[in-house]
Amino acid sequence: MKKGLKNLNREDYKPLYVQLADSIKAYIKENSLKPGDPVPSQNDLIGHYGVSQITIRQAMARLTTEGVVTRIQGKGTFVAETKIKESIEGIQSLEDRLAEQGLTVTNVYVESQVVYPAKRIMQELGFAEGDQTLKIRRLKLVDGNLLGLESRHLPLQVANRFSQDELETVPFVNLLARARDTRVERISYYTRAATIYELEAEIMKVPADTSVLVQHGVFYNKSDRPVMAGRITYLAEKMEIQYEIKRLNDHRFKVIA
Repeated sequence: MKKGLKNLNREDYKPLYVQLADSIKAYIKENSLKPGDPVPSQNDLIGHYGVSQITIRQAMARLTTEGVVTRIQGKGTFVAETKIKESIEGIQSLEDRLAEQGLTVTNVYVESQVVYPAKRIMQELGFAEGDQTLKIRRLKLVDGNLLGLESRHLPLQVANRFSQDELETVPFVNLLARARDTRVERISYYTRAATIYELEAEIMKVPADTSVLVQHGVFYNKSDRPVMAGRITYLAEKMEIQYEIKRLNDHRFKVIA
């Protein structure tokens, strides 16, 4: 193996798996490994350190959680691609937020159709039975690489204000900002880890067991009426979402979003 694997100190307060994870990170840095390059195998690590398989699995799980490595079944463990960091701050489109990091987001239109939305979307938009939305799906690419799939519902009276070309390509927050009654002044988000839906996997052309981050949002105007609802399904290995939380004087917590 190349340089960089530090010795483990069995008398140290740090658990062996933490020391091993730190050693592998140093190995990646000192050998200038790039995303996709292999890291030492389990057999290499056992031969070098004499540690157990459990210790190696714990170290690799830690590195996977930190986004340092990615494990591909049947192939091995490799340096992971750097995750894109999205900070939820203010009313900005994803495109504008990532542009501040020097990244270019491209929308690739998939489909749009008038639908009777699911009960949850109806409740979020304040719809009555029988009301319809325009549902739009677009792939999100960052510098040409797949980031996720956007699925949004717009009330028909809102969607009808825009051309088909605009709905296919322009960031929705920017579209809605064109009029005072649709300009987004508040967004209610939740984000959860999940396994991708079968239809989404087909559209994104990824394996059916792909891990994703689902960011669902409801977008409100100045009158606190909802003007859009829906989700972006991010590839978990590509995205890290950052939140800032501050304590208020009345002991409540507020997410700066």
